[in-house]
Amino acid sequence: MSNSGCNGSHYIPDEILINILSRLPVKSLIRFICVCKLWSSLIRSSRFIGMHLNRNVTNHAHAFIIALHESRRKPKFCYTLFSNETFEPCLKIKHPSTWPKIIGPKIDIHGSSNGLVCLSYELGNLDTAIYLCNLSIQKHVVLPPTSILCLPCPEYVTYVAFGFHPGLNDYRVVRLLSFSEGNHCIEVEVYSLSTNSWKRIDAIPASIKTMVLHSDQCAVYNGVAYFIMKKEDATYCFVSFDTDSEVFEEFLLPDAVVDGIESMLDNCKELIAEYKGSICLLQSNLDFRAGNDYIDMWVLQEKSFKKLLTVYLPGKRSFYPLAITMSNELLVGYPCGSYLCSYNLETKQVTETGIKLAVDRYNDYHARTYVESLVLLRE
Repeated sequence: MSNSGCNGSHYIPDEILINILSRLPVKSLIRFICVCKLWSSLIRSSRFIGMHLNRNVTNHAHAFIIALHESRRKPKFCYTLFSNETFEPCLKIKHPSTWPKIIGPKIDIHGSSNGLVCLSYELGNLDTAIYLCNLSIQKHVVLPPTSILCLPCPEYVTYVAFGFHPGLNDYRVVRLLSFSEGNHCIEVEVYSLSTNSWKRIDAIPASIKTMVLHSDQCAVYNGVAYFIMKKEDATYCFVSFDTDSEVFEEFLLPDAVVDGIESMLDNCKELIAEYKGSICLLQSNLDFRAGNDYIDMWVLQEKSFKKLLTVYLPGKRSFYPLAITMSNELLVGYPCGSYLCSYNLETKQVTETGIKLAVDRYNDYHARTYVESLVLLRE
């Protein structure tokens, strides 16, 4: 593609132009779409969108933290995008139905991947609209109605997980319904952005269909969803679901993790996250003998969990794991989740962010990572 056709501009070789533009923040690229038709075509191309995203992810550029926090201004409690470097607030996140207003209704965020955020109103039932939003370019997709037409009973709880499937270059939303009346059972459906449709999963193994979710802790990595679930015999396990092959797998949890879950202590919190290309399970706990709080980190390798490391935060008590950033920083809430700090898993350095966290209606704290992208620009 030659850009010599841009009026009033000097010729710049395409590869040099692409290299320069791919380093810029999304806000600048959106402005440059108006420079000329050739630049607009370049920036909107699938190749450039992928290159820009890959560079941001690889270099940890234009990265942010999403946190439900307590603000000094109205609205007092809201999800906000913070700089990953200065921790200054950059954008208050609102429900897309309210754009471009500043204050919107309360929302739930179900995941963040490659610049897209999966969110909804406070998640209630199958009628609750779910959105995939690119916060950087203020574009969104509304997911279609559910594929689950017949419910075994009217009382259920809804869980949603969101992530990217690199093998299929597709974004997936997994919705799991847990029914509590009579015999416990679950329903699962998967949304594909490439087809803009839901698919109900019929072949759920009997052993898994009678399980219930331990908590709303779930994640999607490389197209596979992960959950902590409770069996009919009241034991706990780790379950994966491949959104492509539609295969479920069950894994044993480490005894220490099960002990933490069964202790029912408020400071025992789990986090499922990706770290260095592997799925990890983190759990905060308390060493009663030493009087120290800590976070154990386990990695799933060859279908079993192996202890990776233990995190101690000197001088801090009652802290929870909330997220792992692209630069291998563990985001931790303390004390009892009220403030957010960052712990570097390589250097063990602790950085105070100054971000005061707020709780949702379930009394939980939330922080996620976000990276700018142009995904959905072509939609």
